[in-house]
Amino acid sequence: MRVARFWARAQVEEEGYGRGAWGGSDTSLDDAQAIADKRARTMVAEVLAADDPGLHHYEYQRHDLPEPIVQEVHDVSGERIAAITINRYGANVLNTARLVFVDVDLPEHHNGGGGLLGKLFGRKTPASDPADEAIERLRAWSRQNTSHGARVYRTAAGLRYLLTHPSMAPDGDETNRLMDQLGADPLYARLCRAQQSFRARLSPKPWRIGVRGTPKLTFEKLADAREDIKAWLRSYEQACRGYAVCELVDEVGNTRPPDDDTARLISLHDDLAGVGSKRPLA
Repeated sequence: MRVARFWARAQVEEEGYGRGAWGGSDTSLDDAQAIADKRARTMVAEVLAADDPGLHHYEYQRHDLPEPIVQEVHDVSGERIAAITINRYGANVLNTARLVFVDVDLPEHHNGGGGLLGKLFGRKTPASDPADEAIERLRAWSRQNTSHGARVYRTAAGLRYLLTHPSMAPDGDETNRLMDQLGADPLYARLCRAQQSFRARLSPKPWRIGVRGTPKLTFEKLADAREDIKAWLRSYEQACRGYAVCELVDEVGNTRPPDDDTARLISLHDDLAGVGSKRPLA
């Protein structure tokens, strides 16, 4: 997982070319700064070594997504297996490589409007429902991959699958094929690869719950604990209490957790995302 307790940024300029980079460390701020300095120097050196520096791109340098950690989860050996961070618009996000999350967006006018979800939530069933089609793709995939089981959640914009076992590498070929076969949101799939972890939002998007004036919550702003930022976060957290992020609607295959760590992470996700609360989804 590309999460860290300490983050620092460096900017290096040489021969008219400048590059900035983040460095993350679990050890210290000084260590994070050293990593950032090294990355920025490497970027500039590679720009200058390129045939056309003006067209040289560094996608790998965009992998780091500095977010403050608000909670960590460790296994019995003390290894960090998950971390909850605050993203750029204030929502809490679960980051882990132990659970596989797949986010599937659905057409807005169909989301939860019929089919399986409509029956579960008392809505009229249309002739063809994208949610049913998406879940059927999941079932077909599960029949070909019998070692996997998935919990299916309804979200405000579509579906969330939580694969209970076995785990996959977030940036592996198997995961890439999974995301493609199940129709995952391409931006979400790309972020998981870059961050080397699966991400699951645990609190509502502010604009969906009437919280306006969302600031761009950079790592620096959050770390500085500015009063205006703290006030906004308090109002957002208060508004979140009336909403949930997802609701369990189905299970495909064997979803029994293979170990205690997996069970703890599933329970943490469900509790913080408001599963079972019957609150509106946002």
